[in-house]
Amino acid sequence: MRGKSSPAKHAFASKLRRNLTGSEKTLWGHLSKKQLGVWFYSQSLAYGYILDFWCPKAGLAVEVDGGIHVLTKKRDRKRDAVLRCKGILTMRFPNDSVDNNTAAVVAMIKAKVKQRTK
Repeated sequence: MRGKSSPAKHAFASKLRRNLTGSEKTLWGHLSKKQLGVWFYSQSLAYGYILDFWCPKAGLAVEVDGGIHVLTKKRDRKRDAVLRCKGILTMRFPNDSVDNNTAAVVAMIKAKVKQRTK
């Protein structure tokens, strides 16, 4: 299901896992270790894309969008469309939402996981 990716892309994902942003660390603290009842993976590959957080059971990708995403909106839309064709829903949250409204972000993710794993 996850598709094939190059060794270089796997190495880059590994580097990203070791260097999460502050907002990613905050959210990972709520998604890791099956805290929402399903496994999430950090900086994981799916269909050739590196997803900030990936839950295969729910077919859910969670992206924390920092400042760079202002410049990559078109690419992000294309990526989300490709993933959607594979049955993967992408939820996007800006850094400030994760930092200032963590509980609300986690609640939205939890609700979506519940909806998609019925």
